Amino acid sequence: MKETDTIAAISTPVGEGGIGIVRVSGPEAFLLAEKVFRPKGKRKREIASHRIYYGHILDARGEIIDEVLVSFMKAPYTYTREDIVEINCHGGVFPLRMVLKRLLEVGARLAEPGEFTKRAFLNGRIDLSQAESVFNIIHARSEEGVKNAARVLQGALSQKVRRLRQDIVEALAWIEASFDYPEELDFDPQVLQRELRNSLCALRDSMAELLEGEERGRLYQEGIATAIIGKPNVGKSSLLNALLREQRAIVHEVPGTTRDILEGYILLEGYPIRLVDTAGIHGTRDPVEKVGIERSREAAARARLLLMVFDGSSPWEKEDEEILSLMDPGQKAIFVINKTDLKQELDPGDLARRFPQIPLVETSIPLKKGLSQLERAIVATLDQMGGGGEHPLLASLRQAEALREARAGVEKALENLEQEPAELVSLELRFAWEKLGEITGETLSDEILDRIFSQFCVGK
Repeated sequence: MKETDTIAAISTPVGEGGIGIVRVSGPEAFLLAEKVFRPKGKRKREIASHRIYYGHILDARGEIIDEVLVSFMKAPYTYTREDIVEINCHGGVFPLRMVLKRLLEVGARLAEPGEFTKRAFLNGRIDLSQAESVFNIIHARSEEGVKNAARVLQGALSQKVRRLRQDIVEALAWIEASFDYPEELDFDPQVLQRELRNSLCALRDSMAELLEGEERGRLYQEGIATAIIGKPNVGKSSLLNALLREQRAIVHEVPGTTRDILEGYILLEGYPIRLVDTAGIHGTRDPVEKVGIERSREAAARARLLLMVFDGSSPWEKEDEEILSLMDPGQKAIFVINKTDLKQELDPGDLARRFPQIPLVETSIPLKKGLSQLERAIVATLDQMGGGGEHPLLASLRQAEALREARAGVEKALENLEQEPAELVSLELRFAWEKLGEITGETLSDEILDRIFSQFCVGK
């Protein structure tokens, strides 16, 4: 595989639709496309860049494969900064595959996952943070996720990171000048040290500000797994249906109706939430129920937010206590006291006193009572998890970790400023500079780059 190869791939989802696109990129994109494309009423020499032409794709025997519109785009004003051809076919599985196969027959190579975007990065059109934002736009689960990724694609994160790296370079220049050419500096050493400290403190604070809301950015982008757990017949499935505004789960007064995991998505104030309804957790000898209960425990362990449902019309039981034991320290939870339309046997105050930090909401699904309060409690909990920051730019764990390591390097430089030789302070700042470069891809290994782009779909 060579980066100078001309590559081709289907860039639209597999299935049936109005149109489907086959994309070609590389030095021979025009040549290969002209071998398989017969424009209507135009001679090949008249084809110009950034124009769309109507015609047909032909097979090796000259028979028509599909009626198409073809866009020819000359480098460098393209997605990859290479020559690109995009063939708009009818959106069926077979015509797209046949057109792609024909391009491979005349010399194109099938693109690797993410190779088009990787070439855009390698050719300098975008940096790595922008490339990752393309992935985030495609996989966003909310409008906020799309908007945040679009800001990064336009360079909002890149500009901040480059500014931080430039500030580090300026600090390094003063440090290295202080021990390489001390006689040429007019500054008092104490004044220089004070100025460096102020500069490094500002750097650290800027990094902390950029990290604010990093978790919220990921929540907007990826969503949050939320498990609805409780003993049998407390109203978990009814709650799922009420939150989804649809009858997703079968509801019956017979305990144990839900035996498998049911899922659905809701969107609350920009947060995409994956609701997981689980089988009631209790002791049983039924082998099928045992499997469902084990899956419920696994779903609860994977979730980051637990909606712990209790029956307000039933006294507290050991099975309720077992539900509480499923909550891990790293998880957030909301208590839901359900069936408040019935005579109450459970005192919500007992739970509130035992767990004052956990929100508690009382609901009645038939009366539609408490649902809006529960939704507000969910949003408030996610806001608490997500932290501050008006427009979170970090939605990648890789980016956040690189920034945290860079900030740690600056903090070590600050600690060492007064007590260590300047050379060690310089080493810490160089480390921070390199870590920031990992965000934009300026100081990243080929192995990590390949790993990042392998997550993309083939046509992007």
